[in-house]
Amino acid sequence: MNLPPYSLSLMDLFLEQIRASIPSAEFRHDSLAPLARACQFFLPWSAPRAASVDLSFADGSTPLSLRTPLVLAAGAAKHARHLDAFASFGFGAVTVGTATLRSRQGNPLMPRTKTLEEDGAIQNAMGLNNPGIETLARRIDASRGACDTEGVLVGVSVAEDPDLLSGESPDDNTLACLHAAWPVSDYIELNLSCPNTGHERLDRAWDRIDRLLSKVSNFREHQSTRKPLWVKLSPDLSNETVAKAFESIRAVNLTGAILFNTWPAAQGAWPDGSELPELSVVGRPGLKGGLSGRPLYTGTIRGLRAAKPHAQDLSLLASGGVETGVQVNALRDAGADLVQIYSVLAFRWMAARRIVEESLLH
Repeated sequence: MNLPPYSLSLMDLFLEQIRASIPSAEFRHDSLAPLARACQFFLPWSAPRAASVDLSFADGSTPLSLRTPLVLAAGAAKHARHLDAFASFGFGAVTVGTATLRSRQGNPLMPRTKTLEEDGAIQNAMGLNNPGIETLARRIDASRGACDTEGVLVGVSVAEDPDLLSGESPDDNTLACLHAAWPVSDYIELNLSCPNTGHERLDRAWDRIDRLLSKVSNFREHQSTRKPLWVKLSPDLSNETVAKAFESIRAVNLTGAILFNTWPAAQGAWPDGSELPELSVVGRPGLKGGLSGRPLYTGTIRGLRAAKPHAQDLSLLASGGVETGVQVNALRDAGADLVQIYSVLAFRWMAARRIVEESLLH
């Protein structure tokens, strides 16, 4: 068993019983936003002033101020519901999506996500299900006033639609999604590394990456507001490949990178080389998707430390396996401006609040 790096409280044990009594991980996933709304009314929380973070960027992006250094990672707010309520969970920002140009039902085979209890991890092959960027943009726009009141920023993760129309340019598809997301977002994530659709990952095609990043940068240069734009990379890339990605990002003057996306189950082992549990097919025939949660943390901090000397003036965000305030502090000391979390919410009661409070004690 992969034991958690924190002591289990009575509420953590209660959450364990919830997982056992509600076996559908996707239902629990869809319940997160309504739970945040309930928490907002019945368990209010104010972020400690000392937790706030002010960021400025070498690429000239608009500075950001966050009430806490924690960002709800993409995948949690797929439908952009109750965004302001996530402030009550302890977040300084929420990333909507990943969004695609057109609506997607996602992978057809159920279940599409499973909890790996022994490892404190989640297996996910949802397949970029989302209502499409136009719908998401309307919902975000409608919630902007409430989000501003609560002090929570809203970003959008965008990606190429895996199911392009005949003759459709993949770059134009991504840029159209970016165009719709831009007016309603505080920042943008460009997802180049989703392992959950069964389609080829973009981060393995570097000629395409350079071309796309150049077009994305050109788009941003022509906007009235220069918003931060991070590129999300996969954790299975070599240090040399990550350094090459940084060169590409720096060459077109984008903000930085997010280290990392979910771990591809196709690798057959955890990031530290230990054996994976036996995984069933999820989402679609032959697909085992991506893995998130506790076993990814060692790879996250190792990758961040290895990458930082090559990042120079780029902004780095850390994501993967974070469960405690001690880990958040370690990642920020290693060079992360902000830290993204998601999977821990399934295993630790009021995880983001507790992580923020722990980070201030150490």
